[in-house]
Amino acid sequence: MSRKVPLMQSVIIQPQNQLLKKYVQYFLFFRKSGAETVSYTTFPNNNLCLAIYKQNNVDYINTGNTNSCIVRAGSQNYSSRLYGFHKTAFHANIYDSLDQICIIFYPSAIRAFTGEAYHNLLNSEEVFECIFHSKNTFLLEEIFNHDNFSMRAALLEQHLFKNLHESIIPGKLQEALHYISQNSHLGSFKIEELSKKLSISDATLFRLFTTHLGQNPKSYLKTVRFRKALHDIIHSGQSLTQLAYSNEYYDQSHFIHDCKSFSGYSPKQLMRKISVEQNALAWIFNNEELRMKN
Repeated sequence: MSRKVPLMQSVIIQPQNQLLKKYVQYFLFFRKSGAETVSYTTFPNNNLCLAIYKQNNVDYINTGNTNSCIVRAGSQNYSSRLYGFHKTAFHANIYDSLDQICIIFYPSAIRAFTGEAYHNLLNSEEVFECIFHSKNTFLLEEIFNHDNFSMRAALLEQHLFKNLHESIIPGKLQEALHYISQNSHLGSFKIEELSKKLSISDATLFRLFTTHLGQNPKSYLKTVRFRKALHDIIHSGQSLTQLAYSNEYYDQSHFIHDCKSFSGYSPKQLMRKISVEQNALAWIFNNEELRMKN
């Protein structure tokens, strides 16, 4: 029997630099050859993805209920986009060869590398240059010239570390994110509770989040609750009633509605369809025959 060749290669590499680990969750590398279509779906998260492409055209549509990108072969050497702040599932459709690098930043962490407004970043096709203003015009060429993903990750780490400015992220925001992470088991809590905990006004909290996270506090907290519920769907084996209760939804109907709103699927459908890549990335392959290679 002949062995099936993987349609797409994917590798996740964790940063090695201890300081950088506070800001970069992981590096994600995709490689695909040929014109066979690959499609996958990921779900709203509070991290940000800086995606860098080599010789691809990327059409990104994020309007209303449509949140998707179409990737085809292109003539431009390098392009880069920022993906994040999703309120619905993100669908990627790859129709040609692909060579892609993703830097996955923790919430607010990109602010340690740039003060550029989120509006400018989200509407740019040259986000990498916009953030780093690198004097080395051949940096991306140097990175992509390495076929070895570990070498690519090492070069990215060197560049990120040289451009790290820790003091950019306000202390109160760091306190807020720490408090949320330590209390995510609560499922949800009121904005007023968070403001009181930080000894700041609701208006100040709103400005902190929108300026440095790109989301208002309510949207951020709703996404945190969804991601915790998604983790429980994948790992806990709980019933729908238990999942709704443990994540502090009003009832099972509320939980199902919220799940469909964020992912496009019911909890039961997610249980059947979802896969986890290297204990880090939760997604659905829309190609039944798709095989991933690490």
